[in-house]
Amino acid sequence: MTPIIRSGTADVKPRPPAGKTIADGDHCAMIERMTRRILCGGRPVTAIVLAGGRGRRMKAEKGKLAVRGETLLEHVLEQVLPRFDEVLVSLSPGQEAGLDKSRIQGGRWAARIRAEGDRPARRGSAGGMPRLRIVEDEKGGQGPMAGILAGLKAASHEVCAVIACDIPDIHIPFLGRLVAAADKAEIVVPVTIGGKHEPLFAVYSRPVVPKIEKLLGAGERSLIPLFDRCRTVRVPLEESGWLRNLNTRKDYEAYLDSLNQRLGAQKSRMGPIKRP
Repeated sequence: MTPIIRSGTADVKPRPPAGKTIADGDHCAMIERMTRRILCGGRPVTAIVLAGGRGRRMKAEKGKLAVRGETLLEHVLEQVLPRFDEVLVSLSPGQEAGLDKSRIQGGRWAARIRAEGDRPARRGSAGGMPRLRIVEDEKGGQGPMAGILAGLKAASHEVCAVIACDIPDIHIPFLGRLVAAADKAEIVVPVTIGGKHEPLFAVYSRPVVPKIEKLLGAGERSLIPLFDRCRTVRVPLEESGWLRNLNTRKDYEAYLDSLNQRLGAQKSRMGPIKRP
């Protein structure tokens, strides 16, 4: 079936992994549900999830924080994996991802772990199983820019959506708008009403790699100077209530409280559960 392209997305049906059948529990739901895959001008896109760093202000590695029985990184990946042809998790050198590989390989996310150095995904492929790979910064201590650089260099596709793992709730329609705008830009970055850029929820293309390398070589750690050196489109972030950054323990605890409130509201709308 030819994907139907609508506003930067395409409807595709995931395929079961080798050896799996439609009766294999959680994967059955993935097979039967149409997944809207994010595209750029009809081309597949790589997602880079930034999970590196030691979380000094949080006093813990953010990706390993517990969120309703899973890690924060797993919570973000569950939202991202069905939407992209390839997903890369960018880590600091020697850092462990803290992923439950049995759940991934068992089909819960319809993805498979591919170790760095394996045969890369075929460029230009769309649909089917999203690939999940782990990549590391070439050099530690250089901040998120180094993570983005590592992801861009490892990506199988030219256009890459960058998402920090400390942004726990992903607004998929807005992310699709950013990716669609990258068809005629090297970088697409949201800007709040107050003029603040959100460089860790943005879209970067592989041609910016040399410019990132030059900035890092000059000791620059901020991504803001990169925007004026590239063809950058700034997209207004008018409704930013969903965009939450978990930088401190207080932020994290407030997010958990909000999750519990949402779950309680959902149960109230459903009414009492009837037992057989």
